[in-house]
Amino acid sequence: MNFLGRAITLALGTVGFVASAQAATFVVTANGSSFDTKLARKVEAAGGKVTARLPQIGVAIVESDDTGFAARASRVAGVHSVAKDVVLQFDVPPDTESVGSDFANPPNSSDNDRFFDLQWGHAAVDAAGAWNKGYRGAGAKVAVLDSGIACAHPDIASNLIQADSASFVPGEDFCLKRVNAFNHGSHVAGTIASPDNGIGTIGVAPEAKLIAVKVLSEVTGSGSFSGIIQGLVHAADRGADVINMSLGVRGGLQVNGPGANDVRELVNATARATRYAAKQNALIVVSAGNDGRDLDKDSSTEVCDADGSCFNANLRAFPGELPAVLTIAATAPIGWAKDTSGSLDYLASYSNYGQSAIDFAGPGGDSSYPGDDTCTVAGLARPCWVFDLVFSVGGYRQAADGSLIASYNWTAGTSMAAPHVSGVAALIIGKNGGEMAPAAVERVLRASSDDLGKPGNDSLYGGGRVNASRAVSQ
Repeated sequence: MNFLGRAITLALGTVGFVASAQAATFVVTANGSSFDTKLARKVEAAGGKVTARLPQIGVAIVESDDTGFAARASRVAGVHSVAKDVVLQFDVPPDTESVGSDFANPPNSSDNDRFFDLQWGHAAVDAAGAWNKGYRGAGAKVAVLDSGIACAHPDIASNLIQADSASFVPGEDFCLKRVNAFNHGSHVAGTIASPDNGIGTIGVAPEAKLIAVKVLSEVTGSGSFSGIIQGLVHAADRGADVINMSLGVRGGLQVNGPGANDVRELVNATARATRYAAKQNALIVVSAGNDGRDLDKDSSTEVCDADGSCFNANLRAFPGELPAVLTIAATAPIGWAKDTSGSLDYLASYSNYGQSAIDFAGPGGDSSYPGDDTCTVAGLARPCWVFDLVFSVGGYRQAADGSLIASYNWTAGTSMAAPHVSGVAALIIGKNGGEMAPAAVERVLRASSDDLGKPGNDSLYGGGRVNASRAVSQ
């Protein structure tokens, strides 16, 4: 049985979209790359209220209860398009099997974090090799566009820059409020930059700093185009060196039928945001998706902006085929707990692939190991296949006495592969002083990744599975 049918929890970012519950929200795109106050006033005169203006990319977020607003605003001089916002509905993982440690009485593990032995992904990318060379990500900032972060978690708190963090989900703060539930954003953030503090897990770049940018609801797992667009611009403007987007759409976005024109324009506005972030020296790392689909065989369409810039995008692989992003496939062991010397680099059974789309691969986990026989690793007894998943920060649990416990969870998906790559990118950027052009970081990744599959760039692993130790030696 493959991952999608068996895993303890699914990664967010694996299902299709539904019409927005906020029917009166629109993404208005200008003809050019600016959106000045004069144009904003014209749009408001057409019957809308500008709730966010992004002059950096020529986009505004507008609310209106007027059914004629879109038609009137589309005729405003200087406006390229008016698209009704769409809410992307992502899989919400079920409650997961987890382990936890008391906030007040963390385990004493000397110089080794208690659960580091469960993090086979770090061995796959040789994170310790980079640490032993003196590189731990200091000087790099990574923005996590996701479902918020467990801000008080001891394996998050010291590396989180709360002043730069923000939420673009109405009614929800970027700091996690839910208890006794797995939190996808915390898992991603922990994989990237949990501090080496002797408590639980360690991130690939344990001295990098985190910026929480909430674009998905921690309750429903849904998020809008407008939120993602604003989140990208916010992260870029707060100086993020890496932006991790472990989200996507199962089966992808529909490019025909009702609403197709709006979807194209929303994708186009998002593409403006990714290009802008790249110009601000932010490397954008995204998950490839969990459909087990050959993206080379999907139909593609050309999307052109008013300024004449075009790109061929498989719109059903959002955001994996946006411009200025690195798209990451997932690798995994099979029966690692039984044989820790075995390969860690099988392509995960669920991972999307395709030479036209995949840039690199990273550890994402899988549950392909057959049966439910029990294994014990680091003192924890679980079905053997569980240990082939990715272990990281989970969120909060509540103890019988009402106190909070820091939880840790196993899960799998290309959503877990992307943060391993983001962590390696943070190590590279930290080594080079905390400021690098995305193209320069990508060159280092390509020169240092382990070439798996067919020689050179291939459809399964792209430029290879990233290697932290080799990356900091370039």
